[in-house]
Amino acid sequence: MYRLLIVDDEPVIVNGLVQLFQGNKDFELDICKAYSSGEALEIAKKTKLDILISDIRMPQKNGLQLVDEMVYYWPACRVIFLTGYSEFDYVYEALKKNVENYILKTEGIEPIFQAVKEVIGKLEEEKSVKLQQEKAQRHIQIAEPYLKKEMMDAMLGGEPLPSLLTESIYAEVEFGIAAERPAFFLVGQVDRLEVENLKVLESVQRIFDNHLPASIAREKAIYNGSSLLWILQADEELLGRFRGNQPDENTKEQGIASYMKGILELVQNECVEVLSASVSFGISGNLLGKWDTLHLQVEAVRAMIQKRAAFGQKMVIVDYEKSNACESDMSGEMKQEEFKQLLIEQIHQYVHNNLSKDVSLTAIADEVHFNPSYLSRYYKQITGHNLLEYIQSTKMTVAIDLMMNTSLKLNEIASKAGFDSASYFTTFFKKMTGLSPQEYRNSQ
Repeated sequence: MYRLLIVDDEPVIVNGLVQLFQGNKDFELDICKAYSSGEALEIAKKTKLDILISDIRMPQKNGLQLVDEMVYYWPACRVIFLTGYSEFDYVYEALKKNVENYILKTEGIEPIFQAVKEVIGKLEEEKSVKLQQEKAQRHIQIAEPYLKKEMMDAMLGGEPLPSLLTESIYAEVEFGIAAERPAFFLVGQVDRLEVENLKVLESVQRIFDNHLPASIAREKAIYNGSSLLWILQADEELLGRFRGNQPDENTKEQGIASYMKGILELVQNECVEVLSASVSFGISGNLLGKWDTLHLQVEAVRAMIQKRAAFGQKMVIVDYEKSNACESDMSGEMKQEEFKQLLIEQIHQYVHNNLSKDVSLTAIADEVHFNPSYLSRYYKQITGHNLLEYIQSTKMTVAIDLMMNTSLKLNEIASKAGFDSASYFTTFFKKMTGLSPQEYRNSQ
């Protein structure tokens, strides 16, 4: 499933396009929306994006500037400009940025649908080429330099990185991680195995490395013959982008973690397609000043992944910093069906508690430690219903309850029920019930 982001400073246009795409059975898209370039960039920092439909003329940062920022995070994202203006300068700048299409708003919806279909075709073709390349390389052995491998093994044995870097035997080793800067680790576990199949593990390593941007340094190892380990470190530019004007280091670290989860979604999806293997990941917090606990944290993350695997949970993305609190809910005596029910209840609870905030697929998946693409399939497999339908039904239930049992104004009800605007609430409500919210309220 591809993810489409629609950006315009006119909510009526954004919401209208969202409805039209959701109502078109020719498309199977995970649709995000934003009403400004700033909001779009916040989405890009935590969500993998495949297609961008954006207005050009927007306040503060226009569509052309937005593209420059967007491709930093997701270079493969395809761009379609939608605008009310046809000035040559805009068209010329758009073409220089390899924008896929430039469509006037007056042309209607069909050219937009056609442009997205063409983009999806190109994305499918590119994916096919990449998959063939990976398949051709699967049997190529990639050997780790001996000393670097020895360093990683020593760290996993309990020796802290700062101490290892002072040893003369490693003086010439070009280790890509600096011990005095923030860093984090990532554990990968192949869910189906043959856990001793070294070629499968090496293929997962290559797929991950292919998706990791140059802004993140990495060192890797195969641990205990069955787990993958990466130590990762963002460069100063990437850290600065997530730091922004926020002095809080936790905000920066959470931003990097969200960005990494978007990358892991890509890796997991490709591993299924190329290797027919589900891969689960666990991500740590900042290792700076905690290098001596690396081996303990790695074992803890592996245990978290294995516990979920025992309950039949695949393609998880465990966040070590967020998981400790919920581990107590997963009793070793719990049966698999009980765990599934617990997970569905957690999803429903999150939707109810965050209806007026963020109930996107990515946000829910982050809460329950799932790959976003897999979450929707898993939810339907367990409940028989689509997660999006549950969210929309919950919004309607909350909205009707507030209309019947409170004196809140309709725009206040729209906000509490998770609608971005009163006009969108009215359109959605009328589509679902045949009546406007006011007509429905008056009829009761």
